[in-house]
Formats: sequence, structure tokens, C-alpha cells
Amino acid sequence: MIIGMNPYFTFDGKAGEAAAFYEKALGAEVIERQTYGEVEGMELPPGTESLIMHAYLKIKDMEIMLSDTLPGAPDQQQLSGSLVSIALSVNDASSAAKTFHALEPGGEIIMPLAETFFSSSYGQLKDQFGVFWHIVV
Repeated sequence: MIIGMNPYFTFDGKAGEAAAFYEKALGAEVIERQTYGEVEGMELPPGTESLIMHAYLKIKDMEIMLSDTLPGAPDQQQLSGSLVSIALSVNDASSAAKTFHALEPGGEIIMPLAETFFSSSYGQLKDQFGVFWHIVV
């Protein structure tokens, strides 16, 4: 029986930076964070000890997980089926604008926030880490 499903973001050395960004931009709480260097007996390439092996974040009642790949590992973003976007539902246009603009620095606006036939405020953007977001009221 399936008991849950979580987005799992994989980064190339920027997972710690992404976790800090999502704390600020989305009000995420970092519940767990473990670096590769904290795992006993794991042989690592030099300089990779501080990379994130696993982080677990809560945003309200939602959860996301993230990690870094190690040098030489297959590029997770190129694997078939890995293109995923995250839809964040908010309760009003003011919240949509606040969330959208919090994710915007260093990113790229795909579709500015605007009224659509299905929402009073909807927009799309790719954040500075390459994660594609839909913000919808």
C-alpha cells in the first residue's frame, strides 16, 4: 500500500544552497540534513564531504527531499522521465505574488502571473536551481 509521495530534487553541488533558499522563499523547515561526510565508512572523492546526501524539508503539510550527486555519478537530470514540475496552490492573488516573487531571484519567468480561465492568478517560473514551478490560486 502506498502511504505517501514526495518530490525529490537532485542537484549538482547546490542542494545546501537550495535548501536555504527554499527555507527563505517558501517558509520551508529543514527537518533532516545529512552530508556525505557524515556517513561512516563511505569513500568519497576529495572535497565532497560537505555535499548533501539527503535533506528533508516541510512546507506546511507538504514534504520535499533533496540531495547532491557525487562527481562521476550519472547526471540525474538527464535520465528519462525526470522532467517534473511542482505546482504550488495558494489561497489568494496576494499569496501567489509573494510566493512567485520569492522564487524569482536568479531564475527565469516562463509565464508572468496573470488571470487565466482557470485561476485568478497563475504563473510559471524556473528558479535559480532549474526547478520549474507553477503558482496557482
